Amino acid sequence: MKKVLLIAAMAVMTLGAWAQSASDYGIVMEQPAGELRTYDRAGYAYYYSGEYIRRGAQTGTIDIVFGENNKVYFKQPLSKLEINSWIEGTLSEDGKTITVPMGQNVAYDTEVNDVITLAVLDYDDEYEEFAVRNNAQNVQFSVTEDKISLIGTSTYVVFGAIYANSQNWAGYADYSSIYTPTTQAEDVLVELPAGVETQVYTFEANGYDGTAFKYNVNVGVDGNDIYMQGLFSDVPQSWIKGTRNGNSVTFAQDQFIGNVAGRPNYMAGAFTNAEGKKEICDFVLNYDEASDTYTNSTEYLVQNTTKGVIYYVQAFNNIVITRDANDGAYTIPYNQGFETQAAFSEFTVINANNDSRTWTYGGTIAQNATYQWSTTSAADDWLITPALIMEPEVEYEFGIDAKASGYPERFEVMIGTEPTVEAMTTTIIPATVVEGYDVSHLTGRFTVPASKADGKYYIGIHATSDADQFTLTIDNISVVEAEPSAINAINAEKVQDNNYYDLMGRKMDASALPAGIYIHNGKKVIIVK
Repeated sequence: MKKVLLIAAMAVMTLGAWAQSASDYGIVMEQPAGELRTYDRAGYAYYYSGEYIRRGAQTGTIDIVFGENNKVYFKQPLSKLEINSWIEGTLSEDGKTITVPMGQNVAYDTEVNDVITLAVLDYDDEYEEFAVRNNAQNVQFSVTEDKISLIGTSTYVVFGAIYANSQNWAGYADYSSIYTPTTQAEDVLVELPAGVETQVYTFEANGYDGTAFKYNVNVGVDGNDIYMQGLFSDVPQSWIKGTRNGNSVTFAQDQFIGNVAGRPNYMAGAFTNAEGKKEICDFVLNYDEASDTYTNSTEYLVQNTTKGVIYYVQAFNNIVITRDANDGAYTIPYNQGFETQAAFSEFTVINANNDSRTWTYGGTIAQNATYQWSTTSAADDWLITPALIMEPEVEYEFGIDAKASGYPERFEVMIGTEPTVEAMTTTIIPATVVEGYDVSHLTGRFTVPASKADGKYYIGIHATSDADQFTLTIDNISVVEAEPSAINAINAEKVQDNNYYDLMGRKMDASALPAGIYIHNGKKVIIVK
């Protein structure tokens, strides 16, 4: 059985061909006379993609003309039917409703030799079928100062299109449509005002499925204006703006936070209504000055793919945003698996040879950091961790997974007191070649290069591959306090320690030792199987 897939944005189906003269079928292509107003489009839509019926969000704008004698005209009345025809409706005398008769023709498809006309349809979720609601002669929109809303539609009752002769669904339907006046020509990202200082906070929350999230965000305060950056991992550089009133900070809904996969995304709050459905609203945080902590008052913070209605990519609740005493520096143990773009964005990328290639994020599927080759230049590119809190005279162990893609790749790992090339003075892993396709796990022991009052150090992965190689990927970075060297521990406790260690100093299970060379009671021993 085909299933309706909840997808925010898909390529719409286009009709094979249109009749040469739309007027032959009563299709209105010229803009009617009257006042043209443009609205942002929100709501939901059904449409075909390949062999599947899909359900997605309405996006973009809709043009509406208010003409004489209370006539109202809608351009491209169905969101996924991208044909610029117009349909006619009538505004009530009190100006509160618009009635649009069904049966108006909007397109002609020569592939099936049939006119596409408007209809109200019932959707059967079990059998995935649309059937014309014969007694529905029109649809109505409610009209207020701030929006125009389609009345009486839902997941199972839709405003759609059918082929006039066959009465079959033509592949287009909208429901829960909301049109709000467009206030600006294009979406604009929030900018942090010049001179506003920021501080690092720790963002902790649960995703809609209960997944725990924890990462750093930036917060700037400009009087009663509060700016936050990095709340959404898809757009870690984007800011949102709120206004503080007492202990509450309100972020207006539908703030643009950038394009993801070519589609605009927006920040909003959301709550569950009495019917169990989620609705868009402003997002409110409570602020506790004593602990310098923000917590959510609104049920959800969402990364939304449309305005006015819920169609989200991420939804967070149980939010706690707390001032980070280390200003974003991480304590040990430290682990990084590059699960998100936000995680990669915490690293400093330095293209030291200033060519067109450097470290990039491998994506949410690959979840790694990637250096791609230059055909003309040897690699000289650094990927430097965020600040790590470490102490002098403590031995640490650094771990990393590295992989080539058929061609030999080379890199080294160093540590410094600043996230700069010049500060990278101490080697953790010397220049190492990885080749083939297998993942290599490399480790190196080190102590920090100097004593620093703030205890902040930075580890740099330096790609040095020859020119015209292929792809170097790294993943699963870790820093832990090193266990005491096996040999040193044995020397200190010769009598007491009866364990076996491999030549890397790792403690082994004495009951299941494979053949090899080990250290036992301070001496090398050979195990033969």
